[in-house]
Amino acid sequence: MKRHLLWLFILGIAVILGGCGPEPMPIIVMITTTPEPTGTSVVRNMAAFPGPSPTPQGTPAPTDTPAPSAVPVNPTPTTAPVVPPEVPDNLPSLTQSRMGIQFHPFISRDNWNQRLTDVAELGFDWIKIQVAWDEMEREPNVYNPIFYEYAQRIQWASYVAGPRKILLSIAKAPNWARPTGYNDQLDGPPANPEDLARFITTLLTLVKPEDNRITAIEVWNEPNLEREWNGLPMNGAEYMKLFDVAYRTIKSMAPNIQVVTAGLAPVGDGVAGSVGDRTYLQQMYDAGLANYADVKVGAHPFPWANPPDERCCNTARGWADNRVFFFQDTLFDYRDIIQRNGHNTLIWVTEFGWGTYDNVGINGADGIPPDEAGFFSLLTEQQQAEYTIRAFQLLQQPPLSDFVEVAFLWNLNFAMLEGAIEQRQEQAGYSIFNASGQPRMLYFYLLHSPRQ
Repeated sequence: MKRHLLWLFILGIAVILGGCGPEPMPIIVMITTTPEPTGTSVVRNMAAFPGPSPTPQGTPAPTDTPAPSAVPVNPTPTTAPVVPPEVPDNLPSLTQSRMGIQFHPFISRDNWNQRLTDVAELGFDWIKIQVAWDEMEREPNVYNPIFYEYAQRIQWASYVAGPRKILLSIAKAPNWARPTGYNDQLDGPPANPEDLARFITTLLTLVKPEDNRITAIEVWNEPNLEREWNGLPMNGAEYMKLFDVAYRTIKSMAPNIQVVTAGLAPVGDGVAGSVGDRTYLQQMYDAGLANYADVKVGAHPFPWANPPDERCCNTARGWADNRVFFFQDTLFDYRDIIQRNGHNTLIWVTEFGWGTYDNVGINGADGIPPDEAGFFSLLTEQQQAEYTIRAFQLLQQPPLSDFVEVAFLWNLNFAMLEGAIEQRQEQAGYSIFNASGQPRMLYFYLLHSPRQ
């Protein structure tokens, strides 16, 4: 019993996680941090997490798995009941086996179970959880207690309101594993990929691969951004060295686990602190990606404020003058690169979504959007809901359904993290629940859209 209480105490002070920190603020994704082995809590600086770029010229979009800059807590009690908005009667029927959502799991156990129930009620077969390696192994072979709790949570996710399919995204090397000369204000890969292989081996052993609780693993997150890949040359060939070791490790332990390449941040060529995602994907193919016949190609087609049906380009508003700002253009460009390289595989959208600060605060108060996310002001809460449902519909019918297999919405509950709204964190704008844990309009659209 004492040990159980200790776990709850550790969880209460822990910050963890992160399908999708900034230079020019390209993409915001959250990843939580875990407490120091001594029990002191560590909170990441949100400036280190990606988010859609504020500049209208070829900046990346919101992606990466989020990592709140604050410790997650139970939602603030609401003072008034939520009045469900009117929802159209003709919402499209969607196939839930092709739908997933990412959420922050290190909350109380009761809230954890409630969030899993929410995922089921909203018609998602998949959940995505980001594993922040640096928060779990602060010293070589020394794992924080939260690491073991994390492994248990992953196992529970398969059964609570389940079964659910689980995609893990593993990223962020601890400082001891990184190459000399790295910038400790930015995340990055290990100097030796075998260190990542050992971490994956330990995690999979704890979760018991024979029980098939993990369905898929995404190897890293947005490695075409310096904030995610600092310390080693930033190019597709360097990433493939890490990917190869991770792939072989996963397949040696659990051949049934689907391996997915890192979702890239949509960004144009020539943007400081990044490599254009189309260029980077071709570099991955030049380094042998097509030789991995059974992998899926990860993508983060964030659309800023552009509707899912709209194609490039539009000079009447910001964040619309480049193909990287458009949902479908990113996906079609990736398909063309995959086909050009003779790779018979499919795309997994491991992060996408639209963000707004409408109805995001305590008891549904509107918030002031982050300075780096000016495009939030171009979107209403209703547009967020309509665009998301329409995007899922487009993904599940030709031509997109011919080459996109699964899509993960970003995100479920990041606005509920303590301080997320006060600190104007971009991740909160994509959350289905507001700071009080009340459902936003997108929740009701998802709840009432029929499922196949």
